[in-house]
Amino acid sequence: MYINRALLLMVGIAFIFSPMIEEWISRGGTAWYRPYQVWLIIIVASYWNQRSRVTDEL
Repeated sequence: MYINRALLLMVGIAFIFSPMIEEWISRGGTAWYRPYQVWLIIIVASYWNQRSRVTDEL
């Protein structure tokens, strides 16, 4: 099984910075769309990571 190095690095960074990211999302008095920005970043990063993958794998 192949584990993409960029994906592994992104998961490691997210794990390390998760307390800071959680505080940033839940900070009071901020914009209502802040959690959606995080999800948009995750979706775009996932798409960018998978766009170059060969689809002929079994």
